[in-house]
Amino acid sequence: MFHLVFLRVLVARGEDKGLIALKGGCNLRFYFGSVRYSDDMDLDVVVIARETLKNKVDRLLQSPAVTAPLKAHGLTIVETSAPKQTETTQRWKVGLRRDGDELPIRTKVEFSRRDAIEGTKFEAADRQVLRPYGLTPVLALHYTSGTAIRQKIHALAARTEPQARDVFDLSLLLARSDAAGLTLDAAAKEWLADAIDHAMGISFDEYASRVVAFLEPTHAEVYAERSAWHAMQEDVIARLEALR
Repeated sequence: MFHLVFLRVLVARGEDKGLIALKGGCNLRFYFGSVRYSDDMDLDVVVIARETLKNKVDRLLQSPAVTAPLKAHGLTIVETSAPKQTETTQRWKVGLRRDGDELPIRTKVEFSRRDAIEGTKFEAADRQVLRPYGLTPVLALHYTSGTAIRQKIHALAARTEPQARDVFDLSLLLARSDAAGLTLDAAAKEWLADAIDHAMGISFDEYASRVVAFLEPTHAEVYAERSAWHAMQEDVIARLEALR
């Protein structure tokens, strides 16, 4: 709920259209039908100066355009901080309290500064995602499936601690019809060996704690079986091998 509301307000006026692109788990959830919720929201940004972006995000986190829809759903922003503000990365931490809960729900919004944003599309988020919250359309720039696959392969290959969520996300993306005939550039092909090696080494226990716990309840049981993880793992490895 918070991620959707914040994203809608972030690009509502359109002056930053083309300058901020949604990526990662929220991109897959909002645009590609993923049943996995994301703890945090990650975006890429170009052109916008560090201080300009900081002022904008600080203002939005206090704006009624963000706080009012949250309040209508029993959520209140109780903590905000901006612990990392460099020329390459800007990160905000947010604590949300749900009515009746004692402890806050914590999330992050992180912007990574790029030289250019390519392989994107400006469109509305999936209505199925918006419907439970009664939200009006959320329009944003996001990375398309081919670019998202490339990003996920890089993440799986490059992380110091490989994450099961990258395998889960690649399972969704590589099975899409628009992934048929996908070809990778030379740089991305260099990541495949490490990506495959890391995918093979992720245990079921890690998958169960880091992925299953973040799935829609109606889907969690389906994906909770050890056999489901092994089938997914083997399928992703086979698809990555084919891309070589």
